[in-house]
Amino acid sequence: MGFFDDMTDALKTYPETDVKLEIVEVDFPDQALNTAETATFRVQVSNNGPLELTNVTLRIKGLNGATVANNGAAAPFVSEFVTQELPTIAGHNGVEKTVGSPLKFKAPGSAQPARNLVSATLEGWNANLNHILIGHSDPLESVKATFATEVVPK
Repeated sequence: MGFFDDMTDALKTYPETDVKLEIVEVDFPDQALNTAETATFRVQVSNNGPLELTNVTLRIKGLNGATVANNGAAAPFVSEFVTQELPTIAGHNGVEKTVGSPLKFKAPGSAQPARNLVSATLEGWNANLNHILIGHSDPLESVKATFATEVVPK
């Protein structure tokens, strides 16, 4: 395959190889989550590869009887929603969290053993080469020019 075919394939798999999602800052009122209780959380996106990520959105889903709500006081609890865009995520260990106030989830109405209640998946994203083209264009002393000539007495 040629360079651009290889690059296209690398872009298709970039999220699987270089992007990590984590549900963080989970907070609920008591030591244990009670039935029908509301909790808050954020989703953190880490970019370990060289591309800069833009226009990143996440699909948030309630699981096993839980419902989810976007940030904002008037946001309704639903089975799933798509977040607003995150700020640009830099290459090589850039990290961003969902913006605004924390997202919310409501526990199921009946007790259950430990089960997944919320999932976050990558819904949309774009990438650019800014970090590769700008961040790696550093000064190099090995690329230089010199001038030599004989100096004679006057």
